[in-house]
Amino acid sequence: MKDVEKEAREFWAKKEEEKGGKVAFYTFATYLGRWSDQSMTLGGLVYIIKSNIYFEDFEKENWIMRIVQRKSKYEKTEFSIDMNDISETKITSRNSALNCIEGFIEPGNTKTLAPLMKLLAKPVVQINLKNGSALFFEIMKAGEFINALNAV
Repeated sequence: MKDVEKEAREFWAKKEEEKGGKVAFYTFATYLGRWSDQSMTLGGLVYIIKSNIYFEDFEKENWIMRIVQRKSKYEKTEFSIDMNDISETKITSRNSALNCIEGFIEPGNTKTLAPLMKLLAKPVVQINLKNGSALFFEIMKAGEFINALNAV
């Protein structure tokens, strides 16, 4: 267990060195996609350093694919969002998020999920950008993530 803790400390120290600041917040997340694009399901980490939100996925271990294909090509997904480019952050339903990603509705037309509905529907964090686009994430600690955004 100590090896895992050591690896985690080294991982975050490397990220802080690469990005030039301290990690203010991190959690697990699933990136679902961008408005009017194709939906995807990329599990990874979302974290905040300075005034940027970073997301990066990790290669999934899939033993079935290893049997069928000897080598599957993995392409890492890693991107950042400058918090100065964000116009709004809200919690919406997974259905609204997927409809927006597929282009059926525009980012401004998704509805904020009511507190009671957060218990019944799968909540998704919607990040609207000033350029009119939006990104969608299922975030393990969604409330804490939004609080961390407001604190930076």
